[in-house]
Amino acid sequence: MEATEHTQSFDPVNHEVSQSTNPEIREGVCWPPYHWIDESVEPILNDFWEATYDHDDLAKHQQFIKMLSLSKQGMRDSDIQRTLGVNNVRKYLSGKKQSFVTHLRAEYDRLGPPTDGRKWLPLRVKPRGTPDRTWIQVPTQIDEISDVISVVDQLTPTQESFELMTQYGYTSREELLRDRTDHLGFFMGFMLGDGGKGLRSQERFPSMKVSAVLSKAKNNSQRFGEFTSFTSNTSLGLNMHRVKDAPVSDKRFSKSECFQWIAPVSPLFAWIFRVMMGYRAGELTTYDPMRANWLLEAPRSFKVHFLQGLAESDGWVNAGADKVIIVATPNETLLDGLLRTLDIIPRQDEQKVNILLFGTEDGLKLPAFNPRLHSNYYDDLVTMATAKRFLERQPLPDWFIEQIRPILLLNTVYSKACLEIARSTGYKISSETVKKYMTHAKA
Repeated sequence: MEATEHTQSFDPVNHEVSQSTNPEIREGVCWPPYHWIDESVEPILNDFWEATYDHDDLAKHQQFIKMLSLSKQGMRDSDIQRTLGVNNVRKYLSGKKQSFVTHLRAEYDRLGPPTDGRKWLPLRVKPRGTPDRTWIQVPTQIDEISDVISVVDQLTPTQESFELMTQYGYTSREELLRDRTDHLGFFMGFMLGDGGKGLRSQERFPSMKVSAVLSKAKNNSQRFGEFTSFTSNTSLGLNMHRVKDAPVSDKRFSKSECFQWIAPVSPLFAWIFRVMMGYRAGELTTYDPMRANWLLEAPRSFKVHFLQGLAESDGWVNAGADKVIIVATPNETLLDGLLRTLDIIPRQDEQKVNILLFGTEDGLKLPAFNPRLHSNYYDDLVTMATAKRFLERQPLPDWFIEQIRPILLLNTVYSKACLEIARSTGYKISSETVKKYMTHAKA
């Protein structure tokens, strides 16, 4: 599959915004910054994505501006302290001590104004919400895939990405780097499906923690979790990694132990959730639909990777119906439209949780499950899509009935029997046919 084309470049070594990676960025701020005295700070704060501050934060910054003004007039530090009733004036005037708004104002001098339609976003924040020194520019809305690529190109894959790439069939760094944007598509599909999305902070900058908690009772869980972590590492440069397994809990749907992976808390995840996926604060993927119509115009490879991330989370192959099934609630309209742009006309079955179905042959053309991940679902898809059919309304050949008899005797689940039959004989038959012959075989 052809990867989504990148239009910009990135420095895979220097992950911090600096003069060497962006000629528009100023290295530092000359303290005391007297040029701030006659400038309003609020328009500048608007250039930081979702920065949260209140009246007290603005008052602290205005207090600092008063210090600057008195210092510029030649007043000594001790006199400023007495006049304003504050301590540590020298620390403030030297930049060693800064309030939140003052810190953002200083970062603005270092970073410079963002490009039109973009805002500054910190990749990480400290415990009290103060941003770290690493920033990227992000669009406030996604109109086309170039908006997504512009973000990915500012991020650096982790070293673990290159160490693990051969496990997924990559033979060179260049080949892996070409797939980075598509990996973000897969990760976004995972976030819509199985991804745990915890809002860790609304203070200063909204930040999220993304995790994968996957049941040990499912054969695909470990490989799915490892590949999803790989896509986070490659596309976002955020080190999602496996941690201690989760014990059995009554609070989870699965009643078995679970594998666990976590990624570091980051405002970048909150940006993906709100801007790329279109969710508002307080909304949940379980109940609220994703707002991402830009996906309909995205390159084929990105759309397919997004569907793969979702299908590996909330999809499977029903061998008895010869269909790929993806849980669609509450995104029936978006997913139906997305599949139609890929020349697939799905059928919707309305249930407690609505599902979309389409044939396995169409599913393999996408493919609906990721071949590099190579889960059991992908194997099942290949088995069913490539199996042959007997002529309709014709009795099954005697040699075939004899060959499938042991499978019919050992299985009680029709769809599982259909899959075993296709795998062992290269022919596929429906659940209804299996039911008919299973009854005869066990008579």
